[in-house]
Amino acid sequence: MIRNLMAALGRRKEPVAAAMRPAPTAGQKAILIIEDHPDSLRAMCLALADETYRLETADTAEAAIQKLSSFHPDLILLDSQVPAADGTRLARHLLADAELAPVPIVALTERSTHGDPEPVGRFDGHIGKPIDARSFPGRVRAFLESPRQEPSKHAVEPPLPTTPAADRRKQAAELLYAIEADLPYSQFAPGTGTGLQRLAEVVGGLEHGALAGYLQQAERLSKATTARSRSRFRSVIRFCRELVERDPDVAPGLVELRAGYLENRRAEMSSLEHALKNGDFAALRKAGHNLKGTGAAYGFAELTDIGRALEAAAKDDNAAAIEALLDQIDAYIGMVGPSPEHRGDYAAGI
Repeated sequence: MIRNLMAALGRRKEPVAAAMRPAPTAGQKAILIIEDHPDSLRAMCLALADETYRLETADTAEAAIQKLSSFHPDLILLDSQVPAADGTRLARHLLADAELAPVPIVALTERSTHGDPEPVGRFDGHIGKPIDARSFPGRVRAFLESPRQEPSKHAVEPPLPTTPAADRRKQAAELLYAIEADLPYSQFAPGTGTGLQRLAEVVGGLEHGALAGYLQQAERLSKATTARSRSRFRSVIRFCRELVERDPDVAPGLVELRAGYLENRRAEMSSLEHALKNGDFAALRKAGHNLKGTGAAYGFAELTDIGRALEAAAKDDNAAAIEALLDQIDAYIGMVGPSPEHRGDYAAGI
């Protein structure tokens, strides 16, 4: 059981949400509540008893993964401290899952002595526990109905197909710079999705063959409005720009070296999570320093930025900030990195 869960979570080869899921009744919203405290879980179910939602519950990581393999929720309510089988938080794995990026995930957080919930990182919101049964249905309804979309400032003009590779590279750079410069508005601007789709179609002749796949990923994210889709969209647009600007790899083994670097970063996530749990800020500070020094050198500039922030947060013993940064690292690796079985495709494409 633990081995199977690790395959589904910490060693994520495929998204935890399966590609084929039966849909709920037409027009019926589906909610998954992941909560390991029986009383809290019962209270939330009772509070929603008069609503028309399809309600599914899970009290362990294993149960949550099983539920997500059989249906696609419109909303996930998640106790952010539910552990995965490897001792890390289930939340980190769900927040990093690309298949779940369009689904709002709301943190169920314990209220402090001042009545405020703990920081929620990259969640789409929070609901404090114990819940208020009278206001709970309304809060759930608001998360289901809110579009969470910024008004667009400008339209992004789709690039026109051209033949010379140099022109395609220039077009790619111009479009990606335009999108990146006007975030977050440009994600939802008229023409962004179409521009990315058309650009993916015309960059096939560039040396970076994998670029089209990342552009397609960005195009899909341009339609999603969750906090994670915004963060992931920003990251993938930046990475696409870096790929366009990067000179083709000519040194033997350099691409495999990059893939191995990402796999090593993926492998160390559990130890970083355990360091956070044990308050080992010295280990986290060292990890941040190393990431700061190596990320950009391997072609992943955002990892350098995250490493710098991790080092600073560890110096301040800021556990909440570190937790959010670990989420970002895991999501970034999942976005740009290949699974071992697809490493050959990755090596051929970047």
